[in-house]
Parts: sequence; C-alpha cells; structure tokens
Amino acid sequence: MKKKLALIAMLIAIVFWGTAFSAQSSGMKHVGPMLFVMLRSIVGFLSLILVIAVIDMVRLKKISFWGSAVTRQEKRNLCFGGLWCGLLIAAASTFQQLGLLYVSAGKTGFLTALYIIIVPVLGLFFKRKTSFLLYVSIVIALTGAYLLCGGVDDFGIGELCVVICAGLFAVHILVIDHYAPGCDCVRLSCGQFITASLAAGAASLAFREPWVWQSVVKSLPFWVFCGVGSSCIAFTLQMFAQKYLHPASVALLMSLESVFAVLGGWIFLHEVLTLRELAGCAVILTAVIMAQLPELCKNGKK
Repeated sequence: MKKKLALIAMLIAIVFWGTAFSAQSSGMKHVGPMLFVMLRSIVGFLSLILVIAVIDMVRLKKISFWGSAVTRQEKRNLCFGGLWCGLLIAAASTFQQLGLLYVSAGKTGFLTALYIIIVPVLGLFFKRKTSFLLYVSIVIALTGAYLLCGGVDDFGIGELCVVICAGLFAVHILVIDHYAPGCDCVRLSCGQFITASLAAGAASLAFREPWVWQSVVKSLPFWVFCGVGSSCIAFTLQMFAQKYLHPASVALLMSLESVFAVLGGWIFLHEVLTLRELAGCAVILTAVIMAQLPELCKNGKK
C-alpha cells in the first residue's frame, strides 16, 4: 500500500515540476534568477512550517521542528540533510533559472532530465556496478541533446547552465537517498528550503540583483505557485516516495517531468518546438528510460 501511495506521490510531484517551468520562465521577466529562487524557497519553507504545525496538532503532539528526531544523531542527520539538500537545490535552481533566460521551458525540461543518466554515472565513483546499457544510454542521450540544441555551434550559455543544473540535481537525488530514510520528510524538506532561501538571498545580494518591490509583486503569482506547488508539495512528496521506492524507479518516473515541461510551455507560453527539437526530446526520453532498465530489472527480482 505504501509503495502505491509513493507512486501516486511521485506522479503528483512530476506534474507540479513539469508545469513549474512555465511559471519560472514567466517570473524571470520581472526579477533576477537568484531572487526568484529565494522568493519561492521562502514560500516553500513557510508552507511546510504550517504543514508541520497542522500535523503535530492533529497528532496531539507539541509543535516542534525536531518531530520524531529524539537522539543527538537523529537531530544531526536532520540538520545536515537540510543543509546539504538546501545548498544543492539553491545552486541547481539558480542555474536552471539562468538557463531559462536563454532557453525555452520545454527544452530546459528535457535538458534537465539528463540528471537521470548522471545519477548512475555518479554511482561509478562509489564503486557501484554499471551495465553496458548505461554507456549506450549516455551516447543516445548526447545524440538527443545534440539534436535538441541544434548542434555544437548552437550550444550556448543557456544550455550549459541547464546541463550544470542537471548535474546538481543528480547529486541532490543521491543526498536525499542518503538522508531521507532516517528523517521526517516534511521537516527535512523544510530545512532544505530554509537553507536554500538564505543561500539564494545571499547570492542575490552578492551579485547585486535589483530588489524592486513593484517587480516582486508582478512576479508574485509565479513564485508563489513554484513555492507552494513545486517546492513545498513536490519536493516533500519526492522525499516521501524515496522512502519506499527504489532510486531507479524514482528517476524513471521523474523523466516524465520533461514531457509536462513541453506541454506546459505549449499551453501557457505558446512555445512550439521544431521537428528536430522534438526528435531530440524523443531520443533523450528513450535514453533516460534505457539507463534505468537494469536497476529496475534488478529491483524487480528482489
């Protein structure tokens, strides 16, 4: 039953993430990338604090950030999990926002999906066994990225930012996989967005992004949607799902995020991909599915 709920949770999260690309792109017309990340992260952790308070009241427990974390080690894991996840999500989201300045929402979604292949590649550094199919998937993914970006000549700063973002999201998944099983998912997610808001805000000030009140108000619907839907709900559902689903299964489901990114860009931003770009999307989607097949088969035999 818990695995079914985890599956539903991931599907809901994917819809939020996919459609959030359109909101992120629209919000960037008014505020800078780091300020946008800070604003959505603030909404994310404020929403989660409210969720924590409601859950504790329903359970007739004293409202506390620590929740079920009683021992010193459990509290340490919650703090460090929130810290590392927050720093990674702030960096990844910022690079994604920078990419959206130059690249369409749909293309950004599919390039971001490359993290699903990067996850098992990073596993090589931890001496995890890797199948020949993964190497084939990498070649196919690079071919898809070539088609989607229009070749090497058209691979610009926007595409580079999104690829860096994909790498950071891959590390984020591995860090969640390490901390989530021993932590309260809602509190871990809250901790990560407290960290992300502070990190993004500090970076925004350091790079002297303009903080104009009128611009912040104009972008409010977009960062509120991303903060509540994509940050608060989706990332918390991801952490819940990773408690009960194999990381390979989670990664495969997350590949559907790119499909919803294209649909969202088409519906809300009226973006239309060329035939070559659509072919690139199809090739990348094929590659990310192939990359997860060995782990899924292995998991199914257990």
